Amino acid sequence: MILVFDTTALSHFARAGRLDALEQVTAGFRRVVPEVVLGEILGGVAEHPALGAIGGCTWFEIVDLDDIAETMAFATYVSEFDPTGVRHAGEAAVLSWARLHNAIAIVDDRTATYAAQRDRIEVHGTLWLIVNGYVTRALKREEAEEIVDRLLETDMRLPVDSGKALFAWAYGEGLLPPS
Repeated sequence: MILVFDTTALSHFARAGRLDALEQVTAGFRRVVPEVVLGEILGGVAEHPALGAIGGCTWFEIVDLDDIAETMAFATYVSEFDPTGVRHAGEAAVLSWARLHNAIAIVDDRTATYAAQRDRIEVHGTLWLIVNGYVTRALKREEAEEIVDRLLETDMRLPVDSGKALFAWAYGEGLLPPS
């Protein structure tokens, strides 16, 4: 299985100082970051210096959208998300690559999530990665909760207000079997 990352998970894990945990919970997957996404992230280093750590990561593969099908899919998503082409290029790149390579899109943006679901692209957000890390025993419960708290400290918008709320949310979303 392949995971294709948008900026949100990578950026907030970097800002939280927990890229190690992101690598750990995704270790069983091939991990891909479109060049457009990497450019967006590294463009934010002046404001958030911790983002620079992403440039040194060797556990994910950087991909270009360079064949005609990828370019056409990218253009379609860009025009759907923002006809000016200024915003959402990362999400467009992720969905394009995921759709054409049968990969899982890791996206937290609501508009991109709806488009992925519409186009039958498997899509998950950051909390799914953490819960999946717990399910696969890459993380202990306390560590998963601590990571959520650290992500919240970076002003990441999540559907929970603390790490302690993670597992109730996960049960409600059907990500964990009833106990």
